[in-house]
Amino acid sequence: MRPASRLVSSLLFFLSYSNILHHLQAQPSTQGFTCPANQSSFPCQTYAFYRASAPNFLDLASIGDLFSVSRLMISKPSNISSPTSPLIPNQPLFVPLSCSCNPINSTSISSANITYTIEAGNTFYIVSTEYFQNLTTYQSVELFNPTLIPELLDIGVEVIFPIFCKCPNQTQLQNKVNYLVSYVFQPSDNLSSVASTFGVETQSIVDVNGNNIQPYDTIFVPVNQLPQLAQPTVVVPSGAPPPEKTERKGVIIGLAVGLGIAGLLLVLVSGVWFYREGVLKKRRDVEKVEEKRRMQLNGGSKGLKDIEVSLMADVSDCLDKYRVFKIDELKEATNGFSENCLIEGSVFKGSINGETYAIKKMKWNACEELKILQKVSFFFFLSLITVYTPAFTVCFGFQ
Repeated sequence: MRPASRLVSSLLFFLSYSNILHHLQAQPSTQGFTCPANQSSFPCQTYAFYRASAPNFLDLASIGDLFSVSRLMISKPSNISSPTSPLIPNQPLFVPLSCSCNPINSTSISSANITYTIEAGNTFYIVSTEYFQNLTTYQSVELFNPTLIPELLDIGVEVIFPIFCKCPNQTQLQNKVNYLVSYVFQPSDNLSSVASTFGVETQSIVDVNGNNIQPYDTIFVPVNQLPQLAQPTVVVPSGAPPPEKTERKGVIIGLAVGLGIAGLLLVLVSGVWFYREGVLKKRRDVEKVEEKRRMQLNGGSKGLKDIEVSLMADVSDCLDKYRVFKIDELKEATNGFSENCLIEGSVFKGSINGETYAIKKMKWNACEELKILQKVSFFFFLSLITVYTPAFTVCFGFQ
């Protein structure tokens, strides 16, 4: 072989080996990118290129919560005028990251560690690929969470998701590279389109990442400053108020509903209170009536004693003599035993020759009963009169 041919072959071999070595150094393992030796730029502020996605991440609030940043921290670098503006699927965003070098086992990984709380149905793979859109891998998540079992994740447990990032080295900083933006290479991408999006040269991307980039690989785009993203115009349906007015209207509606519920509760409590007071008042009125009645009964005990003395005299006369009235006289005295003259049971009130009598209808011979009564104790008979007829004298025809 000629010397010139040997020289060309050696040069081609050297270039090929250099490309392979550069590619191996640039490409990450599934566990992440190792920190370059003797790099003093850690930690650094950088950004990740993120796309809004349905159904969970179509607003800056939910995306900010995912990355633990505020809405304003995303809207300002992403060229979005209002942090409350709605998003559309695949709308481009720049999410700020705090990149640092994290010692893991025997190596150090360059990442921005995001703490995520596991929800129902979450796995390391789902959150890594769908939520963080392949800005990390489930293998790297396992590496950063050695105490957790991926198949047995409890709801509510906090997991560290290392977002792949890099800080510029000293040479890059001298060349005015201020950021290495984390970007996930899509199946529809090519290096030229990515370079055009960021306003950089294709070769600058190759220099950092190599030229064997595969879909869903995380690459780093060197930029002096973030490009101004061309944001789509979100068409608000006709007649629909702006988002700020919608939020204000929602607050007003919430306050109105709250006040309405509070008013309803106040009416219910007032109704219960008035009902209770009414029941207590009725109870007090009944107690007053009963107390008055007891006082009347107690006050009338002296009158009852006078009646008993009178009854003793009247009964003594009745026991010695009695008078028999005809049935016609009794009917006339009671208006034919009318209910208007009924006192109680079978006892009627009647007036005969100006005298008032209590007339009792009996089914047996009253004369025999009177004879028996003449033989019993006077005080026993007086007790019967007092118990059964305390308000008037009962002689059943006695005079």
